[in-house]
Amino acid sequence: MASIRKRSQHAAIALVAAATLAGCGGTGPQPRQTGKFADSFAELLDLKLSDPDLNDFEHQVYLRAKETERIAQADYDEAFAKYSTCMSERGKPVSLKKLKNGLYYENPALLEPGESLDAAMDVVSSCQKGTIGSLAEMFAFQQGNPELLRDPDEAAFRCLEGSGLVPDGYSFGQFSKSMNEPKPGGGRLKDMPFDFKSDDVQACLVGAGIALAIE
Repeated sequence: MASIRKRSQHAAIALVAAATLAGCGGTGPQPRQTGKFADSFAELLDLKLSDPDLNDFEHQVYLRAKETERIAQADYDEAFAKYSTCMSERGKPVSLKKLKNGLYYENPALLEPGESLDAAMDVVSSCQKGTIGSLAEMFAFQQGNPELLRDPDEAAFRCLEGSGLVPDGYSFGQFSKSMNEPKPGGGRLKDMPFDFKSDDVQACLVGAGIALAIE
């Protein structure tokens, strides 16, 4: 069984994902977003640097990115290392997989027996702050959605197409329909000519901000 969920934030919320993603239910049709988040990545960096709530680590990462016009893989890795350490110290170790485009996919973790969703969210949010926070989303834009498209379906499809994973005759319309029209038992995944467990496909999905959980 499978479920697809699009995230506006790329920073993974694995404990929450276990409650919202796993299972048979779909999210239902969603209105399509249009346009771009910004005209350029540099513009997004300026917006981040203007945030008064950045800690020193985040501020330094964005300053370096402003000089090179790219967030360094090492800075992204360090952010996730800090996040992982924090989660472990809070008794919630995370399982991370590094994809071929440098992005991390966080495997959803189950809630503990008797643990509330709010309590799990508090732990994750606390550890995200000052670590992966907005950095995860920004790096995903850089690696998987360089056109800064608001529509995650379009961003994912363009990546899949650019990676040679889209067969002749398979259109964006077909992809978007399958992503947004739920079918019992996750049948919509069977309509798509991709192996969703492959690193190549996952790299495009995570880069577009799409979380896919398969059971």
